Amino acid sequence: MKLSLFLKFSTKIAIISLFSMPSVHAVSGPPTALSDASAVSFSGASKYVFSANQSAHNLTAYKMDSKTGALAAMLGSPYVTGKFPVSVVTSPAGDYVYVVNQGSSTISAFYVDSDLNKLVSVVGSPFAAGTHPDAITITPNGRFAYVASEDDNEVMVYAIDGKSGTLIDTGKRVATGTHPIAVVLSPKGQFAYVSNYNDNTVSAYQVNEHDGSLTASAAPVATGEHPIYVALSPDGAFAYTANYGGTTVSAFRVDSKSGALTEIAGSPFFSGAKPYSVTVDPSEHYLYAANWGSHDVSAFALNQHNGSLAPVAGSPFHSDWFPYAVVVEPDDQFVYVANNGNANISAFAIDEHSGALKRLPNSPFQSGNGPYSLAISELLR
Repeated sequence: MKLSLFLKFSTKIAIISLFSMPSVHAVSGPPTALSDASAVSFSGASKYVFSANQSAHNLTAYKMDSKTGALAAMLGSPYVTGKFPVSVVTSPAGDYVYVVNQGSSTISAFYVDSDLNKLVSVVGSPFAAGTHPDAITITPNGRFAYVASEDDNEVMVYAIDGKSGTLIDTGKRVATGTHPIAVVLSPKGQFAYVSNYNDNTVSAYQVNEHDGSLTASAAPVATGEHPIYVALSPDGAFAYTANYGGTTVSAFRVDSKSGALTEIAGSPFFSGAKPYSVTVDPSEHYLYAANWGSHDVSAFALNQHNGSLAPVAGSPFHSDWFPYAVVVEPDDQFVYVANNGNANISAFAIDEHSGALKRLPNSPFQSGNGPYSLAISELLR
């Protein structure tokens, strides 16, 4: 969301943060390791969670315990970014992390050094972006990155150097609707989708796999009021938007040839107040929505045949103040939620039979001020 929109709520959030948190990282000054950095021992594959902390102007990086879901800060965390980071994404192989800094109009890039358990800044970082950039996504083959620039009403196309992680502005641009927020890709990378906050629409594009350019593939479709995050099902058959201006999640069927979206029967589906983020679990059984206005997470059973949503028993599940982002880890065991108003991350275990959420021990985990966006990855090298 545009910085000015966030500032409408800044006073209220600042008050909540001031009186709710026992310990908060300073907004300025050198980064220091979180106090729980050595509290967890890890085994199995290397999985990481990254939190872009809007108010602290930094990135918290955690290593995740694959068995328990517990988070422990990497060495040197939090890492300084540009001003007001609002989006974070990892490369498909999990070796690079990119953060969009809305207040600086830049993108910070880091390399994941798994041997030393820390992040290292990529040479040339930060990289210039458009006016008030809002989100970033990377193609499944790792060759291109797309950045939504909300004041320019366009998506910028970057090439990614596979050896260094450097971002190279290709100069290619594609027009969007008014005030684009999220940009996401279909699982195979052939289509891109952009939420247009002021137009109450989602735009669809065809992706050129050779040069990364985008071409409008269908007319924008109507959503609920003020769509923000967009999520696609792992098979690419369905798309969902969190409609921040109301209390709903819109659901669409994806045309496999053109990428065009068609709203499915029953949509939009009732969520909580002001849903900000949506995600579909890897097994495609459940959808989770972080509800900014009601401080909770809605859980839905996803019908794999028609894309419809049905509330899970016990939903919604309380998170903490003003949750912005929600993600599911690759093995479909845990859910993490960024609580912007409390500078922390709630962690839940997923009931594999029902999709219900159960808070993990020691949750929530401390982050920097104003956690806004989350990314989760498994290092493949």
